[in-house]
Amino acid sequence: MKMPKKLILENHLDRKQLRRRYLSCRHSQEKMRWQALCLIAEGGVANQVAEKLGRSSGWMSETVRRYNEGGAGGVKNRSKNQASKTLTPEQVAELEILIQSGKTSEQRLWSGTQIKRWVAEKTGREIHKTTAWRMFRRLGFTRQSIRPQHKERATKEEQTDFKKT
Repeated sequence: MKMPKKLILENHLDRKQLRRRYLSCRHSQEKMRWQALCLIAEGGVANQVAEKLGRSSGWMSETVRRYNEGGAGGVKNRSKNQASKTLTPEQVAELEILIQSGKTSEQRLWSGTQIKRWVAEKTGREIHKTTAWRMFRRLGFTRQSIRPQHKERATKEEQTDFKKT
């Protein structure tokens, strides 16, 4: 019996980023392609992954080819109005890396307003902060905020006195 061919993915995204794309994707067909790439990246064999997803091995090979040639953009659903997109795939990748790094250049947590400013600096195009928030969510991130501190909270000494011994 002939051994199935192992598909090799280009290093456009690491396994963690592939998984984030898979979990955050809302389009069923695109989500299935991200899932297939995750399984291949984790060492899956093409025909077994295809069978698990209810697809053919040819579909699996085509998905890997699209990813290898086009990166994350190759996995996306092919839309007819690509020219209307605000950011290029390279800019989206740059934004994702910046958000993953933690804080903005002003040492603030990322928000819709921060992304709106970044997009305006990069592209010269103004977007609504709701659009920026949707970009944030599409990349798989959630709102992070600092927990408020109670004005009359106990001091460290009062906290240690209160604890049971």
